[in-house]
Amino acid sequence: MKSIFHRALGEQFHNLHPELQKKYGLTSKQNLMILGQGRMTEIRGTHPLLRPFLQVGTKDHLVFAERGKDVPFTLENYIYVDEKGRETISWIRRFFFPYSIRGFDAAMRFDEEKGCIVDDLGKTGLIQTELETHVTAEGGLYMESKAMHVDGLMSMANPTTSVYEHYDEEEEAFRVHVHAEHPVLGTLLMYEGTVHTEFLPMTFTNIPERGVLD
Repeated sequence: MKSIFHRALGEQFHNLHPELQKKYGLTSKQNLMILGQGRMTEIRGTHPLLRPFLQVGTKDHLVFAERGKDVPFTLENYIYVDEKGRETISWIRRFFFPYSIRGFDAAMRFDEEKGCIVDDLGKTGLIQTELETHVTAEGGLYMESKAMHVDGLMSMANPTTSVYEHYDEEEEAFRVHVHAEHPVLGTLLMYEGTVHTEFLPMTFTNIPERGVLD
């Protein structure tokens, strides 16, 4: 059984750094989850006057207004089969600011018809993006969003999100860089940092509930 990233990348998958192959090659058959812990060197983006409007997305763990440097960070990846029988990987990100903890959640799956990974954003998954993926010359993984749908409808003037990840052998950790840019508003969110990762046993009780807000 191939992971959703192996299916999306095809033969390119074997050009990934071995540690990236290990991480992105996991499937639900292995009953493992990934726990990442680290710090984001900087989180920035969006004009200060516009940031209060981002608070509407905090409940859905979609977007947030806080910005800062040297921000503690955790990431949990659960690989499971969803209620529709689709191999799915959850991305549960937490950013620990001085006076709040913010989330940025998603669930990724491979769409056979579109031939790409689809990313359901937020806890409810009402916003969906299609991802282009490729392996860089250094063995890193680059992902970039294409079309965006909101509750099934095509959205116009979409922000573009790019994610680049590579393995730092000296640090023995993954380095990540995420940049969300709007064609009119510019950089909405940018963060980068280092994440140390371990693989842990997973049970069905670990699988996050989708489509429900606290």
